[in-house]
Amino acid sequence: MRVAAILHPYRSSQLVEPFRDERANIFRGNALEPNDLPDAALIFGGDGSVHRVLPALANSATPMLVVPHGSANDFAHCLGIRDVTTALRAWKKYLEGHRNVRVLDLGLVRPLAQRAPEEMDEVPTRTFADTDGRFARPDELLGPVIMRRHLRLAEENDGQKSQLYVAGIAGLGLDAETNRVADPMPGLVRRYGGYMLAALRALASYRAPQVRMVCYDAAGKETVLEGPTLFAAIGSAPVYGSGIRMLPRAQMDDGELDLCWVPMLPITKILRHILKIYSGRHIEVPEVSYQRTVQVFVESEEPLPLWGDGEPLCQTPAEITVVPGALRVIVP
Repeated sequence: MRVAAILHPYRSSQLVEPFRDERANIFRGNALEPNDLPDAALIFGGDGSVHRVLPALANSATPMLVVPHGSANDFAHCLGIRDVTTALRAWKKYLEGHRNVRVLDLGLVRPLAQRAPEEMDEVPTRTFADTDGRFARPDELLGPVIMRRHLRLAEENDGQKSQLYVAGIAGLGLDAETNRVADPMPGLVRRYGGYMLAALRALASYRAPQVRMVCYDAAGKETVLEGPTLFAAIGSAPVYGSGIRMLPRAQMDDGELDLCWVPMLPITKILRHILKIYSGRHIEVPEVSYQRTVQVFVESEEPLPLWGDGEPLCQTPAEITVVPGALRVIVP
C-alpha cells in the first residue's frame, strides 16, 4: 500500500515513525498531486493542512487520516480524533482490514464574475444591488442557471478552473475579520482562546456591510437573507475556531450545508450573547437565522473576503454549494 505522509517541511520526520508498518510503504511529502494519488494519505496538521489537500482528494477513492498537530484541530475533533494516540489506533485498525472509513460532504466555493464576458451580452443579467448601491429587490433575481453560465465562461476565459473546497465552515463579515486577526497569532494562543480574543478585537472597529444571500434548500425552496450583517457562516461541520459551535445542528454527511446568518445588532446585545457560540445556543437569539441549504449565492455592496477552514478563499460575489459524499476519511 502506497501511503503519503503530508506535513510541513519544518516538521520532524519523527512524527511519522509511529505510523510505519510493514503493510504500508509510507513516503513523506508536503503536497498531493491529483494525478498521482496514493492508496491512503496521512495528514499531519490542523484544519489548514486538511484544507490544502482537498483539491487533490475531493471526489477521489483515496481516504485520509488526520493526525492532529495544528493550532486548531476542529475537523479532526469532529471525527472523534482528539489526539495522536486516537489517530494511531484508527490507522492500525484500518491496516487490519476494518472498514473504518467515513464518507463526508464538502462545500464548494465558486467566485462569480462581477461582469459578464462579451459573449454573454445577449443574456439578460441582473444584480441584487441597484445603481445607488441599495438592495431593492429586482423584478428578476439573478438565477442560478445564468450565474453558473457566467462563472463557467469566466473560468474558460481565464484558462483555468479554481476548486475551492471547504471541509468545515466558510464565513464572511466578522467571521472573516476574526480569522484575519487571528491568523498571525502564535498557534498556542489560537488554540486557547485566541479566536475569541481576535473576535473582540475585530468587533471594536467592525462596520457592518450590506449583504444579500439567496439560499435554496434540497426541495428548491428559496430564502433571501439581506441587510447589514454581523456575520454569516456556511458549512457541513458543527465546530470551528478551536471549539466554537457555530453550526450546532450540522451533520458532516447529510448532503446539506447549514447556514447561520446574524444581522448587525447593538454592541451591548452582541457582548451579552457572544459566549453562547461555544455551546451553540446563539441560534436561540431571535434575530439569528439558521437553516439548511444546498446552494447559496452571496453578494455585497463592496467585495468582502470569504474564509474557510481558517484560510482565505475569495471575495464576494460567490456561490457556495454542497458536494455530497466527496471526501473519504479514516475514523476511529
